[in-house]
Amino acid sequence: MNEDKILSRQLPRRRLVRSTLAVAFPTFLSRIFGFLRDVIQAFYMGTSRSMDAFTIAYVIPNLLRRLTGEGAMTAAFIPVFTQIKKEKTKEELWRFANIFFYDLTVVMAFITVAGIIVSPFLVKIIGFGFKNVAGKWELTTALTRIMFPYIFLISLAALAMAILNSFHKFFVPALTPVLFNLAIITAAVWLAGRVAEPAYVFAGGVVVGGVLQLGLQLPFLWKKGMRFTPLLSFRHPAVRKVGKLMIPGIFGVGISQINFALSRMIASLLEEGSVASLYFASRVQEFTLGIFSIALSIALLPTLSEYAADRDIDSIKSTLQFSFKLILMVTVPAAVGLLILNREIIEVLFQRGLFNTQSTAMSAQCLLYFSLSLPFLSGVKILAPAFYSLKDTKTPVVVAFWVMICYLLLAVILMRPLRVGGLALALSLASAFNFFFLFALLERKIGLIPKREVLISGAKCLFSALIMGGVILYYIHLVGFTQATPWAKIGLLAGAIMIGVGIYSLCQWFYNRDEFRGVLSLFISRFRPREEKNQ
Repeated sequence: MNEDKILSRQLPRRRLVRSTLAVAFPTFLSRIFGFLRDVIQAFYMGTSRSMDAFTIAYVIPNLLRRLTGEGAMTAAFIPVFTQIKKEKTKEELWRFANIFFYDLTVVMAFITVAGIIVSPFLVKIIGFGFKNVAGKWELTTALTRIMFPYIFLISLAALAMAILNSFHKFFVPALTPVLFNLAIITAAVWLAGRVAEPAYVFAGGVVVGGVLQLGLQLPFLWKKGMRFTPLLSFRHPAVRKVGKLMIPGIFGVGISQINFALSRMIASLLEEGSVASLYFASRVQEFTLGIFSIALSIALLPTLSEYAADRDIDSIKSTLQFSFKLILMVTVPAAVGLLILNREIIEVLFQRGLFNTQSTAMSAQCLLYFSLSLPFLSGVKILAPAFYSLKDTKTPVVVAFWVMICYLLLAVILMRPLRVGGLALALSLASAFNFFFLFALLERKIGLIPKREVLISGAKCLFSALIMGGVILYYIHLVGFTQATPWAKIGLLAGAIMIGVGIYSLCQWFYNRDEFRGVLSLFISRFRPREEKNQ
């Protein structure tokens, strides 16, 4: 009986890990190419006026993408689609998918056209600190207009991703950002050095990348059964249901993005390079999140939605507990690593061309404070799917409102002594508040979530990470990183990371062996599908 119970828990966990890895591998590739893209951006624009303008211009369509596309829309669509898939016929399922696809097409086309028209007004709001810098406001407005069609393309791509994810197909949707980054890299390599203003080249690459992200997924949707029959109905019950869930979710899901957009608005008031410094530091942070945390959150929503459809609360709690352990095992050492190596990472990745030592100092300060938020941001990405699987989009909205107020207060207080670093620290503190508030409210909704094992495992992860951090710190001073040549620094940083991974794994083996072995066994089973099928 006990063996049956253990097996019944192991199989869903293996599927969750398998799905997570199916997202994590292409996401890892995407982050690598994304870093290459950022290195090229840093080379051609550094933390100059052009990079500040491009960053603010990209904020507007990217924020709308996160809020309406990959954020609230996905969170609202998947639970409804999963329920229809479980309760209705295939004909009804694909009729709903076609209707929603064309409804979304009409809505996003309207938003795109309107956005292009009102871009000057939007830039005045988001980049209000640029008005006193000659030519900066005009450049930002032009870049915004070029990139606005990206919101149309990526919203449809996000819907395609949501449908495929609902069938537990994760690899192809997760691969699309690789094409996005390749489009920008290709455009930059061929054209950025040949034009007076390279920001225009990067903006054009963004739009081409959006075309590729959508185009890659369409054949796979066709293979699953979607025929793209032109249907339009804003009164369809399921469409209205998604809309009702989506409206409050726009604010709830995207609070971290809203806060980050606010940080760039405030940073536009500070010295030149502040907006760009936040961007480059956030890219390093997003790399760490994207490798595993974001991948896990994407895999979680369909799984939790199935449990919610079956009203299996115990399985939701068990899955959340398991997910928290996984996240802590990855993000705690990552946070310690970024805390210690923030300057070295920024210098090796970006310091060349127009990205100078001052750019490194400003970006490294932001990364230092961003590192504190990794476990909390990852935790939020676990908690959010739990609410949306239960079709509760209102609770995160309440939390999001108070988190935004908290962030604005902290930003105003901390930006005076710490400048742009204060904005990064405020974001980290707000993410911690967001996590604890969401966790408390989720427990009120589904009952107490077992915490003792998670806390013990987290403490062991922290202890192992601190030992790892001490060894890395000693290593950096021992090899004389600051005096090394640029090429030598690449090898030394890689060595520090490898030593850190080795020390942390060794400490986990000694101090957290059962948990570490359990997680390893699940990951190893990912590469033995035949054995799993025969169990």
